[in-house]
Order: sequence, then C-alpha cells, then structure tokens
Amino acid sequence: MTIASTFEPGHILVQTSEMFKENIEEESDGDISVQISAGGAYGSEDETGEIVSQGGVEAHAAGSFPYFQFAPEYWFFGCPFVLSSYDQLLSVLDSDQMQEAHDALVESGNQRPIGQQIYRGARHFTSNSPIRGPSDVEGLNLRLPELDPWVAIWEQVGASPTPIALDELYSALEQGTADASEGGAEQISSFNLYEVQSHLSLTSHLIANGNIYINDDFYQGLDETHQDMIMEVGQSVTETASEESQSSEEELIQELGEQGMTIVEDVDTEAFQEQAEPAVEQLFEETWAFDWETVRNM
Repeated sequence: MTIASTFEPGHILVQTSEMFKENIEEESDGDISVQISAGGAYGSEDETGEIVSQGGVEAHAAGSFPYFQFAPEYWFFGCPFVLSSYDQLLSVLDSDQMQEAHDALVESGNQRPIGQQIYRGARHFTSNSPIRGPSDVEGLNLRLPELDPWVAIWEQVGASPTPIALDELYSALEQGTADASEGGAEQISSFNLYEVQSHLSLTSHLIANGNIYINDDFYQGLDETHQDMIMEVGQSVTETASEESQSSEEELIQELGEQGMTIVEDVDTEAFQEQAEPAVEQLFEETWAFDWETVRNM
C-alpha cells in the first residue's frame, strides 16, 4: 500500500506514516508493505482525498480535511473557537453520536481513519503587532485557506480574511498582501514566518489534527487478521505521534522567540470566544449537525 501526503518529510503526519510503515511491516512479517509519497506528488489535500476515494492510492496522511470534503456537516471539530482542547476533541470524536461522521466518511469518501486524531498543535496568530483581544484584529488582512466556515468565523471576530495558498504565504506577508496569518508553531517555523512577522500571539483558537485515512475498498479486501493489525498499529502510532507533537510544541514556540518573534501570552481567549460565538451558532443552525450544547456535552 502507498500512503500519500501533501505534507513534506519531517511533518508530524509524514513521521506518523513512517512509524506505521515500520511497525506494520514488522507485525505482518512483510505481508503488508508500505510506500510513502510525501510532498504533494498526488496534488493538493482535496485532490489526494479524491484519488484515495476512487482507489487510485490506498491511503493518505492528511489533516481533518477529509471530513470537510466528504462529511462537511460534521466538520465543526476542524473550525476555530468551537472546541477548547485536544481532550475535548478526542472525547467528541470518540462519542457515539459522532459515529455518524465516521460512517459518512466511509459512505461518501470511501475511506476511514486508522487511529485517533493526531495532535498537530494549537493554532495561533502571527502579525506585526501584539494581538491580545478581538479589537486588535479589527480590519487586519488575515491570510486564510479557502474554507467558508473559517472565513465566516474570522469575519465575525473582525478580521478581513484574504484567501491565499499556503505556498504563497511567506511572500504575501513579505509584500503586505496579507497583514497576518494563523497557524501552528510547526507551520510558522517551517515557513520561516519569523522573518516577516514580528509577533506570535497565543490565541489557541483551534487544535489542529490529522490522521492516516485508508481506502475502504482496499481495507475490506484484507483478511480480518490484517484489518485488525492495521487498526491496532494505527492506534499505537497515532497515540505516540500525538505525545511527541505535544512535547515538541513548547520547544518550537521557544525557538520562534529566540529567532526574534515577540511571544504574546496575555491573550484574552474568552473575549475571542464571545466575539466568534454568533458565527459559530449560525453555522450549527444552518450547516453543521447537532447543536453546540450537544457537542460540548459529548
């Protein structure tokens, strides 16, 4: 089997794929062999997800995007200001109610995750001034991916979302096309944003996550022993990857400070939550399954 990924070697999702390869090949005595194709050889996340759906490749290592692509009504867990912690994220995704989401991913996307959602770090705010509350983002051209729920929520907070591809982020910030960005410490570091942004404000507005998703036709074609093996190894490596990601996150933020960024810790996260709430509530009413109170109690 091949595991494709849009992420580069060294990224936590690619590292997880490498751990999976090593463990599954050993556990299966070579019955299952794995090749890893990182760096976007199969295209963007949505293109790769579609190829996996059609069986053109057996698996991919991706963020939560497959749920947005194939089960969008359940993708609230991948949006800012909805969930407050990684523990809450796992609790929601492991709940009986969210089995609907996993079933929808199989039915519409012909794929399933093979472990728990991997912790990829809290997403924060980069800018050239400190961001301590919603008033500080008022009118800022904030680089965002083209994800309608994200745009709606950040507009509610007060920013002016600017859709820019990730590979154009550095130049957009350097040239002033965008004033600010948001992302995890790994993204900020790997894209050298400390060279073009002076402040990192710890807004923690979203816990980024991801997984290895396997084509369901391929999975169902395996014997039960190999199916169980894939799920057991998947659970083990995603747990290990999450622990490693959590332990390295603080070091990365510290390194960004050493590279010249001012780390703003006194962020009023509650004020951001309150400002975002009307947009989040509207998305639950019009787009997403369940309601916010039900999700909070999962």
